[in-house]
Amino acid sequence: MSVLTTPRYSSESSVEAFIEWESQQETKHELLNGLIIAMTGGTFAHARLIARLVTRLSNALDDTPCAVLSSDFKVQAVNDVFYPDVLVTCARQENEDLLCKEPKLIIEVLSNSTAHKDRFRKRQAYQQISSLEEYILVSQEIQHVEIYRRGENWQAEIHTSGKVELRSVAVLLDIDDLYASIH
Repeated sequence: MSVLTTPRYSSESSVEAFIEWESQQETKHELLNGLIIAMTGGTFAHARLIARLVTRLSNALDDTPCAVLSSDFKVQAVNDVFYPDVLVTCARQENEDLLCKEPKLIIEVLSNSTAHKDRFRKRQAYQQISSLEEYILVSQEIQHVEIYRRGENWQAEIHTSGKVELRSVAVLLDIDDLYASIH
């Protein structure tokens, strides 16, 4: 991940300017603490975990008004703008709008280079989104899932095997199945 040092954005109106600027770029960028961060590609394990999460959530939510979106959609969290690996929204989403305004669930797949940012800075920013009920971190290195829930004061709940309920969307996630053939 590379960091562009200019321009630096800090106010809400500047966030709007960043979103407009970023929508005209050929590559994706996130806005974190006023810094523009160019997005880089992930590993095979990263891509496979995202694909499995999107597939399992999409299948489970197929007959609901909720939509499962991949990292093509931005989320604004206060003065930061991110591309979560996976998100679920149950709010109406306009077809042309690549900014999800009401995420209910956000999932980030951790890598060595993003784990600290995802676990701390992004988590704190995401918690400011009033519609967000759960934030989930999925390790690509080991079989390890962290769940943070608004209803539980954002305290971490760790899972390394078995099934866990994603309460925000009433989906049961089989961790062993998620990681099958990944490691």
